[in-house]
Amino acid sequence: MRPLQRFERRLEGIVSGVFARAFKGDVEPIELAAALKREIDNTARILSRDRRLVPNHFTIELGPGDFERLNAYGRTLNTELANELRDHADIQRYTFSGPIEIELTQQDELPTGKFRVVSATVGTPQRRQPQAYEQQPYQQEPYVPPSDGQTVMHSTPPPQQPPRSGHPQVMLEVNGRRRPVNPPGVVLGRGTDADIQINDPGVSRRHAEIRLMPEGPGGIRVVLVDLGSTNGTLVNGRRSTEAELVDGSTVRIGNTTMTLRLADEPIAQPPSSGW
Repeated sequence: MRPLQRFERRLEGIVSGVFARAFKGDVEPIELAAALKREIDNTARILSRDRRLVPNHFTIELGPGDFERLNAYGRTLNTELANELRDHADIQRYTFSGPIEIELTQQDELPTGKFRVVSATVGTPQRRQPQAYEQQPYQQEPYVPPSDGQTVMHSTPPPQQPPRSGHPQVMLEVNGRRRPVNPPGVVLGRGTDADIQINDPGVSRRHAEIRLMPEGPGGIRVVLVDLGSTNGTLVNGRRSTEAELVDGSTVRIGNTTMTLRLADEPIAQPPSSGW
């Protein structure tokens, strides 16, 4: 068995929790996994009652000896560490700000067996500003209409209707069924904690997020962000980690294809939260 194969076998211990000490005094992958989990636990920021944002970029600083040994298995090691982080985030209901990135770097001043983890949020975390959005006057308009399908828009005096036209209702369409997407956005996934649950084995528990952000006077911007999913996300047929959506954009996660629709009027919400 080749050294890389033997190392991959040992990496399975990260997932099972029984990684054996292979290099006495050296940094072990299981120590890195534990440190990464502690890092996101310590840096999680509250977004809402049941959602917390955590960093997605991690730099692991190692001494020369540990770096030379572990960097030889960088891709395999990074994959296993990223999987560990995703599993931990699913349990803790964390939301990554983007795809998970793990980088090993050498720091000459660090002795063998010592390392540091430095985390960062890569992207523009200010995009999620639900409080600022929810305080806009038009947020008081009914995104979820009465059961008869009629909306307050019909009874609004004509002078107030032009601003309303600048805030279209965002919807996701699957197999002819449409579901409203309300600010600040929704998480798509297979897990029970996803805002829109998708019963598809190819979909991760927290697969992707659709974010609605105010833009200019009366405008709205729709952005899809992959949350470090296993199988990735396709937007208009192209693999994407983050993409702006417009009316007619298609999103494919697992075996499920959705189409973004924009309408001037909200629609009645289906009784179920999933597809």
